[in-house]
Amino acid sequence: MQARLVLFAATLLIINTNIIYAQSFVIMASWAQTWADILNGGPKRWKVDDVDAKRAALSHIVQHSPNVDGRPMRILCPLAGDDPFVHYAWGQGHDVTAIDIVPDALRAMRGLFGHDMDEWSSEGDGGNSGAVWKHKSGRATLLEGDILSNRPELLRSFDVIYDKDSFGALALDDRPKFCERISEFVKDGGTLYVEVKIKDEGRESGGPPYHVEKEDLMEPTNFGGCFEYVCSLGEVYCLNMGGMKQTGHVLRRAPRR
Repeated sequence: MQARLVLFAATLLIINTNIIYAQSFVIMASWAQTWADILNGGPKRWKVDDVDAKRAALSHIVQHSPNVDGRPMRILCPLAGDDPFVHYAWGQGHDVTAIDIVPDALRAMRGLFGHDMDEWSSEGDGGNSGAVWKHKSGRATLLEGDILSNRPELLRSFDVIYDKDSFGALALDDRPKFCERISEFVKDGGTLYVEVKIKDEGRESGGPPYHVEKEDLMEPTNFGGCFEYVCSLGEVYCLNMGGMKQTGHVLRRAPRR
């Protein structure tokens, strides 16, 4: 009987693992098509390349991160694409890690650091965890893979999480797992900087991007279970997209019990 139970449990684990792999593949295929269109000159969608916006974001982060006491911070950027914030924060002396499921997006990200691709080294076999790209400076790491995957090597590793539109882009059913992962990766007392969109038509407009307010972020199954709400930043910059505004929020990781 015990052997049968072990076999049954192992079978369930294999089935669940295969389901996760399949879901990740579908997500990657969808976003890969989107990025192929963007990189081939199509609409930029949600992308914001204005360095002033990135400078303002880092300023907010520094202002609301008293626990780092002026030292360089370790910053995680989930679903980063080729967000210039990664290069900007790196240029200001911080240690930055970005995660994205689309290799082409991170290839574009590496290009922001200069034309010499020899400045990057890679490891990994492109499996579930994907390739890991490291800059020769030792302060920039790009991870190819699903942000929802378990990554024990990142537990309690980061002073700051910079989330531009990730929460508001994910399917509603994926939010709890995303928030769980973020809560695992950030240190106690760490800062979570979140940019989301509010839409003139409200939540009824659907998404992505979804209409997101404080109450959505702080639902107990989202960030509310592990984070304290610090402040609303209001509109953080103007969008070239009618009917919506880009707003910012700051949260802080509650101490683990």
